[in-house]
Amino acid sequence: MESRDDNNMTTDGEAENLKAGIFKMPVAAIKKKTAEIANAFSDTDSDEKDTSNVTENAFLLKSDEQTPSNKQKSSLKGFSPAEQLKESEAVIPYKEPLWGGITGESYYFEVIKNGAVAERVELTAKSYYVFGRLPSCDHSMDHPSLSRYHAVIQHCAKTNSEGRDLGWYLYDLDSTHGTWINKSKVSPRVYYRLRVGYIVKFGGSTRLYILQVCCLLSCIFILFFVM
Repeated sequence: MESRDDNNMTTDGEAENLKAGIFKMPVAAIKKKTAEIANAFSDTDSDEKDTSNVTENAFLLKSDEQTPSNKQKSSLKGFSPAEQLKESEAVIPYKEPLWGGITGESYYFEVIKNGAVAERVELTAKSYYVFGRLPSCDHSMDHPSLSRYHAVIQHCAKTNSEGRDLGWYLYDLDSTHGTWINKSKVSPRVYYRLRVGYIVKFGGSTRLYILQVCCLLSCIFILFFVM
């Protein structure tokens, strides 16, 4: 009888709690449920970590497969700067014509920047000079609008079947932003005659390259009056 009363009391209490919106779970059941939830979360975290590690390893492997040049770059660290430059040099997209040759006159470019003479580029030691952004060019320029190999200044030293006059010629190497002679843009891969006093501009650079020559008679004349 007493147990029935206890059961009735418990049932009545639970009914009252349900009506009031309160649900009471035994302490042992709560601890068991909490442990199950904790284990479930720990398993999920471990799975996510394993998955992220696999994904990261796969990404690194894929990167190594797609960019073999990284290994080449790292292998260059043991070389000297000159050796690194030699390894990184690309093939110049230009072949000197048969009529090319070294000049016998003292030609040079007078470089004008902001209305003043910034430098002097000598044109006496070689048959042609490469102008561009790479350090391997004969005359390297830093302006971002210039191509790696922008243009060539070629000297004609021999009579040829093409009927070209002896002297200097400009040859644009299909540059991205072009080359100008006396404010006229030239076509790529075509030889344009340069004469003393002509102004050459490369890409978006504001520097002006004026072709000049130091004649032997002028030097003698100057030395005569100086002496």
